[in-house]
Amino acid sequence: MSETIQISSISLETAQKMANAALAFANSKNFKMNIVVCDHAGHPLVTLRMPGAPLPAYDFAQRKAATAAYYGIPTADWKDKLESRPIVMTGLANHDNVAMFGGGQPIILNGQVVGGIGVAGGNVVQDDECALAGFSVLS
Repeated sequence: MSETIQISSISLETAQKMANAALAFANSKNFKMNIVVCDHAGHPLVTLRMPGAPLPAYDFAQRKAATAAYYGIPTADWKDKLESRPIVMTGLANHDNVAMFGGGQPIILNGQVVGGIGVAGGNVVQDDECALAGFSVLS
């Protein structure tokens, strides 16, 4: 039996590139966003807050990034997954670091979740568009 396991995580360089790509997209649409890219464990690596972005939305961007990394699914998918499970939905909704609405995307490379990107400041469609724009830098 092995006493250790190997876990992959997104590099700081790639996290910065993803955040900058999301930022460029937000600028092109004149959105004011908070952008967070986290590692595989949900810890922030890069955080950006555009001038004029709603300050409370920063917390949501961080939660979205972490939730996407924790569970490996887009945060927008939670509504459908938990629609028939109200007790689980309530429990997760009350967790301090979970967000169950659009704007968070898992970063999956070589079949493994290596991080998450979360964007908040607009409506959930705008947040998701910016988060997905971050993936344009991945090959």
